[in-house]
Amino acid sequence: MNVSKVHLAECGLPLPHILRLGSTQISTRDYVVLRIETDSGLYGEAIGYPRGTPLFETLSLMAKQVIAQKASMRREIMYRLENSNIPGRAALTRGLSLFDIGLWDIACKAAQQPLFEYLGAFKTQAEVTAVAGYYMDRRQISEITDEVHGLLDAGHHRVKVMLKGNDPDFDRAYAAAVTKDTRGIVAADAHWSWNTLTEARRVCRDLDSMGFDFIEDPFAANDTSLTHELQRDLTTPIAAGEDVFGPRAFADLVKGIGILRVDATTCGGVTGAIEAINIAAACGRSVFPHVFAPLHVHLACAFPNVEAAEYIPSSSGADPIETLLIDLPEIRDGKIKPGEEPGVGIRIDWEKVRQSARRMTVITSTDC
Repeated sequence: MNVSKVHLAECGLPLPHILRLGSTQISTRDYVVLRIETDSGLYGEAIGYPRGTPLFETLSLMAKQVIAQKASMRREIMYRLENSNIPGRAALTRGLSLFDIGLWDIACKAAQQPLFEYLGAFKTQAEVTAVAGYYMDRRQISEITDEVHGLLDAGHHRVKVMLKGNDPDFDRAYAAAVTKDTRGIVAADAHWSWNTLTEARRVCRDLDSMGFDFIEDPFAANDTSLTHELQRDLTTPIAAGEDVFGPRAFADLVKGIGILRVDATTCGGVTGAIEAINIAAACGRSVFPHVFAPLHVHLACAFPNVEAAEYIPSSSGADPIETLLIDLPEIRDGKIKPGEEPGVGIRIDWEKVRQSARRMTVITSTDC
């Protein structure tokens, strides 16, 4: 069963308004979609955010190294890709991750099992956390508070909201409003807003008394020492790690935080996510995966220390990924169930992809 063809597409889906996450501004949600075909007829799929990186180009180059390789030799393929350009590895992580996910998808289909069963299956459904508070620059605090309460009333065990990060007075008032009567079931995402420990402390020491379940990403992913130092100041757990790659980086980060964030689309695929989950377990920490619920629910149902899956409700207008997917997992009463079809849970609607694609390509043996 050898890789015979690789399909790639880059799609940009417009958002209703400019989305501000810390200092980042987003006017379209961009996705890169991958399909790895084999000569047996089995195929694997993956989808991820480029986040300003040349992900399409990276995958195009990687595809030429994967064509004609035995798809079941996943670790060999990934080892060769990862070590083919060691100086540039940091720029390749998203591409490596999507190829790994696609190869796991093929393996699960060959075994005729969904990923969570292929990994051993711990449970058949997981808690789900909803993300709220997008477009806060256009909304009243009371409107976001109503959104949070509506999601909690619908059965979600936890809701995560955005912080502005650059407006301490607003964040204090906003945090007080959304945590009133919801202590321990609302979390806050700072989206890498702070560059110094001084400014982070000024805000987080006030937030610490408000009963947030966790505070996420106070600093950029590489500022591990600042994240650790801030955690020592706070009772509220800090959650971080969604942009970390490699077992040593995870091992360094997790020992000084409360919750490890893992994203299979950035950390090395399913393989990297499993490594990170096990590292967290060894340190007595729980794991909370970053969005991509159709995939990550399988990890939440396979490992005891993965506490929930995360999703952005389509009603928020902030992440229209559902437009490009089919057979989405069921969410009901705050629980999410993984799909029962063989594979990792990602099933691409290629007709919708073609309609929204900025560019597409197919790599075959003639391109190598």
